[in-house]
Amino acid sequence: MASIKLLNPPEYSDDERKLLIDFVLALRKSQIQAFLTDVEIPKSGTKQELRERLQDALDDGRLTYQKLVTLLDSVAPWGKQHVFLYQGPRHDIQAWKNPDHIFQLLKQQRLGKLLNSRLPLILPEKLTLSSIMHGDGRLRVTAVERREYTERTPELDDHGETTSGEKITLRAYVHHVTRTLVAFEWDLDANVAMLQITQLQMEGDYEKVAEHFCRLINPWLDTKPFTMVDLRSVISALQDLEASGKPEARSHGIQYKSPRGRRVAAHSPTPRDSVLGEAFIDEAISSVRKNGVGHLGNFYWLRTTGQSTAVSNSDTHVIIVGTKSRVNFPTPNSEDAIRHVLNRVRALS
Repeated sequence: MASIKLLNPPEYSDDERKLLIDFVLALRKSQIQAFLTDVEIPKSGTKQELRERLQDALDDGRLTYQKLVTLLDSVAPWGKQHVFLYQGPRHDIQAWKNPDHIFQLLKQQRLGKLLNSRLPLILPEKLTLSSIMHGDGRLRVTAVERREYTERTPELDDHGETTSGEKITLRAYVHHVTRTLVAFEWDLDANVAMLQITQLQMEGDYEKVAEHFCRLINPWLDTKPFTMVDLRSVISALQDLEASGKPEARSHGIQYKSPRGRRVAAHSPTPRDSVLGEAFIDEAISSVRKNGVGHLGNFYWLRTTGQSTAVSNSDTHVIIVGTKSRVNFPTPNSEDAIRHVLNRVRALS
């Protein structure tokens, strides 16, 4: 990928600056420590002590808010997320490999400054493009958006009485502000694409976010010719490999849907155990698998399989939502681990 030029950011509000430090301190401990080492800030101590050190470094100019945004932008694409996979357009895409063609398209939309550049956005009120990278056979478009939601928190409930003695119950909700990153990456050599969306709150609508993002880029990159990959068969294929004694992933929870809409589910006793392993259950699952379609697959992709050497220090937790044709990574991972799993999912589809 081409080198990245950092554009001048908009003025950050006091609220954004505070939240930015919150977002950084919410990262995994190893990520925080690696960053602090890189910027020469002591990494030991409580989170409050780390917060104070970060704020001191920001106040005296040893650290910039843009650098914190850069950290978040580098981590978010490989954190908790949902991914849609696509086959590329069937028409000739040779022009998309030409940097001049890309620049002219973006210039017409007044987006030329974003080509191989990045705008360090914290919490724009609406989904906003932050970078468009082109090079090494890939086009990657990234956008950022502020999202707010409330979460029911029973432990903070309170009780009281009115002046006339009537009981009052106060139900508590915590207000959250999160930073959602959406990235569309098109492999121009293989002509395949993926859309990554950082994990939303429990009731988040990934299909709606995907539609919103596509409307944002469709004036210059029409996404309609891209075909979503049907992932239902991947659930069956992974269990076929597991049943044959050549597992690529360990099934923890499985749902299949019959031709007439009935669902059959099975779960292993722990994430370390496979759904398969008891003959009468295996036979029932095999029958459903042969006559139905994959509805939902909760898997742990094995560190080392016959397909590859280890790309992660542990098995990668993957949930394949067959009904929605998306892949959920419910825990943060390395870029290598996520790309490996997505490549294998595509190959098995």
